Amino acid sequence: MKLSIIVPVYNVAQWLPETVDSVLEQTFRDFELMLVDDGSGDGSGEICDSYAEKDSRVRVIHQKNAGVSAARNAGVAAAEGDWIGFVDSDDIIEKDMFAVMMVLAEQYGADVVQCQHDRLHTLNASPRSNRGGTMTGEEFVRRIFTKSGGMYTNQVALWSKIYKRELFEGIVFPVGQVYEDEQETYKLCLKAGTVAETTDVLYHYIKRENSIITGISPKKMLDKQLALADRLRYLPNRVPDLKPICAKSFLNYSQGMLCQLYEAGHKAAVKAGIRCLKAEKKRLKGCLSAYERIYLPLLGLCKGWILGNEFAPIQKLAAKIKK
Repeated sequence: MKLSIIVPVYNVAQWLPETVDSVLEQTFRDFELMLVDDGSGDGSGEICDSYAEKDSRVRVIHQKNAGVSAARNAGVAAAEGDWIGFVDSDDIIEKDMFAVMMVLAEQYGADVVQCQHDRLHTLNASPRSNRGGTMTGEEFVRRIFTKSGGMYTNQVALWSKIYKRELFEGIVFPVGQVYEDEQETYKLCLKAGTVAETTDVLYHYIKRENSIITGISPKKMLDKQLALADRLRYLPNRVPDLKPICAKSFLNYSQGMLCQLYEAGHKAAVKAGIRCLKAEKKRLKGCLSAYERIYLPLLGLCKGWILGNEFAPIQKLAAKIKK
């Protein structure tokens, strides 16, 4: 079998049929569709089973609710394809998405292939350019973290790509956390000898009000901090000159997050965020401003203004030291 398409499913009965139909209507036919029901309670599991009864390409895994990362891990472990792709259970894809990407994989001998995405929820809305190119895995990862704008979401997302199966050796999505793509996608791409890309929009990402990522909560904010901390630990060992970028993104996010959590009164989350930040203190060495070298030792020891937006006292002291 050429391709395994993994769809984590949790309480998406309202949107799941449209997603599954868009996969089963693919012009590329040599695939299995793996629907991983993560303990849904709204009938989503029954919808999965009904598709399996009608189409032999559909396989269903039912498991107790353990989160999207656990569902992805279960799908990867059971996958039989030479290639692995992901589709979120409330998105839709173009009919030729996997056909285009598999052609590029063979044409360039690629290990990863990426397409583009939009948020239009409209099939055939974007004109095709048939343009693309290749780069090494390291070049692709450099682009992820050095190019700003709309490129970032597409490149850290699992669902805009297909991957050779062997790239998943040693890769496990962090169970119990969201932002698992932030933490693991670049690792898969870094292992690739060649990454091929098409400029065509083939994936339609639909932001739902009650989706996993939508909405701000202390848990989600802390999960993103953990993903950025993991990147700081992992990436500089493979690409040393990206350490400053990893350090700054982790530190800047942590500072902003702590401000928001402190002002909202989430004391336990503030303490967890401080622990995570201070645990990476040694790895931040050499990447800190004068202000930040004072900020970190004092964090959590002084009054609340250290966590709030009133940083003027520390900034004035840092300016004196700098002079």
